[in-house]
Amino acid sequence: MTHFKRIFGFMRPYRVMYGIGMFFYNTQVFAGNFIIGFVSMAIMAGIVAGDTGEITRGALFSICIYAGFLALVGLGVYLGMRAMLSANMDLKRALFRSYIRSGLETSQATHSGEGIAKINTEADLATSDLYWNVTSSILNIAFTLILSGVALFIVDWRMGIAAIGLGLLGFFAQSRFIKPVAQIGRERLDANSVAVTGMSDIFQGAISIRAFNMQDKTLDDVSQKLNVLKLLDLRQAFISMWQNLFTTVQGWLAIIITFGFGGWLVADGQLEFPMLLFILPLLSGISESMGQVGSAIARLQAPLEAAKRIFEVIDNMPVSLDKGSMKFDGSSLHIKDLNFKYQNADSNTLHDINLDMNVGEMVAFVGESGSGKSTILRILAGFYEREHLGMTLGGASSEAVNLAEWRENFAYVDQSCKLFDMTIRENISMGRKGNVDDTDIVAAAKQAFAYDFIEGLEQKYDSPCGEKGSTLSGGQKQRIAIARALIKGSPILVFDEATAALDADSERYVMDTIESLRNDHTILITTHNLKNITTADKIVVMNKGRIVEIGKHDELMAKNGVYHALYGLC
Repeated sequence: MTHFKRIFGFMRPYRVMYGIGMFFYNTQVFAGNFIIGFVSMAIMAGIVAGDTGEITRGALFSICIYAGFLALVGLGVYLGMRAMLSANMDLKRALFRSYIRSGLETSQATHSGEGIAKINTEADLATSDLYWNVTSSILNIAFTLILSGVALFIVDWRMGIAAIGLGLLGFFAQSRFIKPVAQIGRERLDANSVAVTGMSDIFQGAISIRAFNMQDKTLDDVSQKLNVLKLLDLRQAFISMWQNLFTTVQGWLAIIITFGFGGWLVADGQLEFPMLLFILPLLSGISESMGQVGSAIARLQAPLEAAKRIFEVIDNMPVSLDKGSMKFDGSSLHIKDLNFKYQNADSNTLHDINLDMNVGEMVAFVGESGSGKSTILRILAGFYEREHLGMTLGGASSEAVNLAEWRENFAYVDQSCKLFDMTIRENISMGRKGNVDDTDIVAAAKQAFAYDFIEGLEQKYDSPCGEKGSTLSGGQKQRIAIARALIKGSPILVFDEATAALDADSERYVMDTIESLRNDHTILITTHNLKNITTADKIVVMNKGRIVEIGKHDELMAKNGVYHALYGLC
């Protein structure tokens, strides 16, 4: 019930609209049965009395009542759906907020397909089923049992007892399906996540699939995943068939017993025949509603499981962007006694890191793969939690500084140079909050040596980049990414293997861009091509998570140590 309450917590801002909507919508079963019973009684009374006027008046009155009631039901549907969709959007925002505000390790450990499945499928299941389908069933049952039950017991208590007996029979029959339905619901959520994750991998691996002629193998793999979903749906359909069968049998039993027992009462003079026609739909409604209690509980299991999975993500504490209040002037950057271990690692990745970097310096981090170069830059850029990291910027501790403001001082460019499926203008302007003038966009493009190739495109800055920048070359994507970093206006630029995936000409363009930025920025860079950083003010040599050498190019070459050996491999 905890997840049930938490899901409905998102409905709190819309509770009045939702309550009115659900009330109007869910009285339709009782009202429909009541109107049918009233019409039957009025018409039969007119028939018995031989009064056609009474028959006509009863029919017209019932039609007017029902037309007005349908208008209220329509209003209820609108209000209920509006409240449900608003709460659904709030839940998805909360879920997505947890993803984008979580620590980098948590974010990287979550497959994109799994995240999409939760936001698209599981959030909809949790809200649409709980807010509308299951809740409507429960309210329908409640309204029918209370209102029809009261009316029925007032008319004839014996018929009321008969209705309850039939209802209990249906409830016990339907309750047998609760566990299997819950199990299928859990399995289907798992299977759907696996299928979406697999298809996401296929779309992202389009080149590899074609390069290795894996089309048939890929199709077979997807077919197997989809077949699992089909088999689960068939199991669900089989159970639904038995549920519907029990409901149908129960409905027929209600009619037979009502006519049988009610007919006996009419024949014995204890009940009038028109009243029997009024009772019939009420008794049938009570009997069916009680039988549907078990079915409603069974249908409740899948959305509750979806809600459980959603809150497991939301409860994974996100990084707080608001923590800390100290300000800083960005005059220097210091690391003292830094040790760092990834969440699932057996040992530290970084050991006893001590480093001072001054404003305006170009500091290069070099070393073999896995030496900790990128980890240091990501820690500095604020991608990981900052407790006990021992960093200060402008004299302010990283633990005391607001994380959002800490990140504002860093602009980060890595080798993946992630571009979004937007225009060049939109990708560059993402680097700055708020509106960005075209003048600033052009200035950033010029500074990043991207202006000439952009002007050569047919649509210039309105040219689409495609998914992951698929319409651009590697060098063009990298320069767009640098322009995006520059328009942010941060004093510290971080280039994490920014030239690793580029050809020689593109690498030269990017390095020329980085060199041109040295006068106005502090530059932190990692690279495997040591020839690109020979002019750096400080070169930090990493080995197995430790700093083993620090100095300028000539100084380190003269030492004939680790740097000299690495440079000889270039």
